[in-house]
Amino acid sequence: MVVFLALYVALKHLNKSYAAIGAVVAIASEVVALAANSSPPSLNGGLVYLSDQYVAATTAAQRIAFATAAEGLIAVTNAVNAAGILFEIGILIISLVMLKGVFHKGVAYLGIVTGALGIISEALRPILGIGYIVFFVLEVIWFIAVGWKLYRLG
Repeated sequence: MVVFLALYVALKHLNKSYAAIGAVVAIASEVVALAANSSPPSLNGGLVYLSDQYVAATTAAQRIAFATAAEGLIAVTNAVNAAGILFEIGILIISLVMLKGVFHKGVAYLGIVTGALGIISEALRPILGIGYIVFFVLEVIWFIAVGWKLYRLG
């Protein structure tokens, strides 16, 4: 969230509206993800709790109930998530604004590719499986490049 606020400040002189839209969409997506408990930490915490309950269960019916709840949690977390798609839309919009500013064009183009590929990857996450990591690596590289430039602008 902080990166997108900083990006808005760095890019608002280029196109205030699009910089604000990109930042707000990306930040709102994270709020939605936290509210929906769709982030990996909520998955891990939920699975730890359910596994503890499974171990403590004394009957087969209880074990089946906890195993089913765990499968349901995994399915919900792996489903197409609107928050993930919104986040990628935010990256795409911000990167389009970056084309005209102080950021290197390579970083802007990387953001455009990451945002576009991210939208597709988030929409097809259940199908892509491990292929999802390609988009994730690009996103990490984009965040490092953006963070470095923001640091140097400071």
